[in-house]
Amino acid sequence: MNIVYFVFGNNMEHYQQVYFSIYTAFACKNNEDRIIVITEEPTLFNSFDDHIEIIPINRDVIKEWEGKYHFFWRVKIKALQLIAQKYPLDSILYLDGDTFFYENMNILREGLKNGQNFMHLKEGKLSELSSKTEKLMWQQMKGKSYHHIKIDENAAMWNAGLIGISTQHFDCLELTLGINDAMCADHVTRRLIEQFAFSLGLNEYSTLQPADQIVGHYWGNKTQWNTIIDHFLKECFMKNYSFVQIVQQVKEIDFTQIPIQIKQSNTQRRLKSLIDQMYKSKKPVYINK
Repeated sequence: MNIVYFVFGNNMEHYQQVYFSIYTAFACKNNEDRIIVITEEPTLFNSFDDHIEIIPINRDVIKEWEGKYHFFWRVKIKALQLIAQKYPLDSILYLDGDTFFYENMNILREGLKNGQNFMHLKEGKLSELSSKTEKLMWQQMKGKSYHHIKIDENAAMWNAGLIGISTQHFDCLELTLGINDAMCADHVTRRLIEQFAFSLGLNEYSTLQPADQIVGHYWGNKTQWNTIIDHFLKECFMKNYSFVQIVQQVKEIDFTQIPIQIKQSNTQRRLKSLIDQMYKSKKPVYINK
């Protein structure tokens, strides 16, 4: 199984998040699993030595991956296609940086081997979701078909902080890409297009399964987590811990004591929105946890 991260740009917090998530992956993975980072800044991962595989990309590749509609989050689909082409015999487990493993991943590994696809968790039927973006998407797409998949009352949105694709179903990536591009061509509001395209494309090949019982996704409390991660990494590197020692430190963390979701004031949400726009970050969707 290939555990895959994709990180770009110059926001150091994003790289620190990936660092921490990788260490939690090492605390839970086995020797069969490979960790791959696709990144614009490969030298930032030098401390991992040969423990992980780095695939360097540049801004020209990212622009190409955005496609004719210049949709930035299309690159996530293209990045996973790159891994599928390089390792056609190994299932893919992609994670956003703001994630962590808190349980053994055997369930995910075996599920992928048996042809199951995963996303982090089911957020609900698009027709019933309550955010402005989701309501608008439903109004724009209800009753339409994208690559022969009809958007009806049962079409569901899944969170894309984790995406698990069985090697038996790599063709679903091409379907996901086609759905994504068709929605762009139809001028669907863009913020969650890639997430919904994954939800539809992966589910078409194998009924999606949740993975939130294995992986936490702290998009709703990034400020506290970023502070914790920053302090953790500083201590590890200032004390010159070995790789094995850092992984052991991660194993001793009680993840149940750190909330992954907190309520934010309107002012905090507006500030976060501005920061996200500055770094071209995807705005998160509300998750009950």
